[in-house]
Amino acid sequence: MLSITFIVIFFVIVFAINAKNFGVKSFEEYATARGSFGVMAISLAVFSTWYVGATFTAFAGYSVGYGFIGLYVLTYATLTMLSMYLVAEKTYIWGKKYHIGTQAELMDLRYKSSMVRLVVGIAGIVFTAPWLLMEWITQGVIFNYATNGLISPVVGMIIGIIVVLAYVSLGGMKSVITANIFQGAFMFFVGTSVMIYMIFKFAGGLSSGMDSLVANYPETLTFPGPGWELPTPFWTSIIITSGLGGFMWPWVYNKLFASDSIRSIKQSALIAPIIGGIFYVAFQLLGNVLYMNDTARNNPEEAYMWAAGQIGPFVLALMSTVIMATSIATVSGIIQAMSTSISRDVATVIKKDISEKTAMKIARFSVFIIGAICAVLATVDVGALINVALLSYQGIIMIFPVVILGLYWKRANKEGAIAGMLVGTIVSMTLTVTEPAFIADLGWSAGVYGLIIATIIMIIAGYMRPIEPHVEELWKDVEMARQNKKAISLSATETEQVTANISLENK
Repeated sequence: MLSITFIVIFFVIVFAINAKNFGVKSFEEYATARGSFGVMAISLAVFSTWYVGATFTAFAGYSVGYGFIGLYVLTYATLTMLSMYLVAEKTYIWGKKYHIGTQAELMDLRYKSSMVRLVVGIAGIVFTAPWLLMEWITQGVIFNYATNGLISPVVGMIIGIIVVLAYVSLGGMKSVITANIFQGAFMFFVGTSVMIYMIFKFAGGLSSGMDSLVANYPETLTFPGPGWELPTPFWTSIIITSGLGGFMWPWVYNKLFASDSIRSIKQSALIAPIIGGIFYVAFQLLGNVLYMNDTARNNPEEAYMWAAGQIGPFVLALMSTVIMATSIATVSGIIQAMSTSISRDVATVIKKDISEKTAMKIARFSVFIIGAICAVLATVDVGALINVALLSYQGIIMIFPVVILGLYWKRANKEGAIAGMLVGTIVSMTLTVTEPAFIADLGWSAGVYGLIIATIIMIIAGYMRPIEPHVEELWKDVEMARQNKKAISLSATETEQVTANISLENK
């Protein structure tokens, strides 16, 4: 029962630190927290939201079952954070000036098209849903395991749903990121420490653990890992789709609108992968070590919880709470992003005269509707859900050219964006479902083919029409912001020089 005590204490702390954020009145505050968070807050929010709780359960098959291939996460995380850095400037400048609250709304501004906004918004909701379901299933499993079966997975899932729905609906983005700061810090410091401790308990240390792997299980340290024969391009393929699609998830992207400056976003793009890299290396090394144990190797989805339980109730309690923190952080971000998108990117596009008060009601109502639907759907087979979740990456990546070309290429237009997304998604989903022979033979995932087609369509469409006037105005906004920044910087330098001269004269 120590595990459930730790989890309850964790929930109490989350509510306690968020008490002052409850009762959000304006939709802008619900969606963006009025851009009030600095570099460490955004860094921890991105880190805690991005690493899902299912990493320790459903996806442990990669780290425990297949060894080396699990390290693809470190490579694609770097690519994802590069995307964050590239979109930072224009996202922040346009977001601040035009009071943007979502990724889809930003694309509406750039392409001057409510249809682009609707397509991007719906895509974000549809492809995000499987991850939400999987996280709630994870929470149910953790409650069940932590209480030795006393709390059933369904009841555990309902408890997790109630906790998240309460603080997201009451506090919006401010509650989400405030909780993410605590959750991210807990994941990094406690989670990393626990996993390193477990490596020492199971293998006598990192060095001895690696020596044992090299001597007895060398296949775990080479691509693609034991028992999985795949063409070499598969490694590159999953890095491309995950890396480019990783920052296109609305629950991650929308964190940028809560930042207090471009500088905070760009620094977060450096800090978040460092924090995440250290955390994930500990996770992967523990997975490698656990491969040497028959029980863990044969049941990789339960390996981390099982291993923690073998060491003792205190370690199991800490591991349970770390996984719960990881899952709650992701779920809260997803729920907030989905409810905001339903209200701001779907409802307001269909009915343009919706008031801010009504938009807030729709957002809050959406939170509970999403929760109810997911509670029902989350009873499906988890194995099937993992496949759907992986499939969603092949769809979300189609937003990448719409965002990147939209932010960096003036010729990108709404016709290309809509056609590229729709055709690319159809190609990707069709190839994924039908699985033609060349997919397995060549090793490139369906999403790569869809991405190439979507990008080509956007480029062709871009050269078929002139640059639109509103795009030139948006680029002028960026230039003006850069000039203002230089002027402020120059003024600050001159002030420092005057102060220094006065100081010298006084001496």
